[in-house]
Amino acid sequence: MIYFISDLHLGLGDRAADKARERSLLKFLSHIKPHCERLFILGDLFDYWFEYRTVVQNQHIRTLAALADFVESGIAVEYLIGNHDFGHRHFFEEELGVKVHHGDVSVQMHGKSFLLAHGDCKELDSRKSQFIRSILRNPLALKVWTALHPTIGIGIAAAASRKSRIKSSTEPTMNEKEGLERFAREAIGEGYDYVVMGHIHVPLVQQLEHKGRSGLYVNTGDWLTHDTFAQFDGKTLHLCCLGDVF
Repeated sequence: MIYFISDLHLGLGDRAADKARERSLLKFLSHIKPHCERLFILGDLFDYWFEYRTVVQNQHIRTLAALADFVESGIAVEYLIGNHDFGHRHFFEEELGVKVHHGDVSVQMHGKSFLLAHGDCKELDSRKSQFIRSILRNPLALKVWTALHPTIGIGIAAAASRKSRIKSSTEPTMNEKEGLERFAREAIGEGYDYVVMGHIHVPLVQQLEHKGRSGLYVNTGDWLTHDTFAQFDGKTLHLCCLGDVF
């Protein structure tokens, strides 16, 4: 079985709610481990993530250990960074063995072609998000940020993330929702069987057609409101809810 999760935003909200969300993740990972072939994290696992040379964010150390355990057990774990947890450098790959992707991923699995993406910068008009992304992911900007003391740097990141979340709507804009759908439709027209994304925090399953081809677009939703994920059994891609599992 192949699993896809996104938008857990660990670190968001009060500590009690955050711990509960992490416990759900750990319970989920324990449940799927015996039959998991591959796990894809489609971005925003953390609400913010910045790496320092000798310091690791310590609030979610159990999650890091669980992912390392997956890898050590022979389960491939791949992480597409999102618009919140973009500050990855070497830790996940070198210490945990998790493959980190900084862009979209095209992959063949069990004879089916998948296009995987977080979903940011896929809006109908993405000029603003593209501009913000170019600044935040600039290597020089990341280098300057990591020059700050970790307590200061992570504290600023957490405050900025909370402010962003307060200002943003709980529902995706039409610009976002239609943009992701258009991206998925065009990918299906290029020959992909499945397009899987997150980012908009709304679970979706849409059968799309383009250029005489048909395929499925699945959005994994989030674990802030919906507790949803996707799974592929080698034949069919399903959208599932934690309530269906335990």
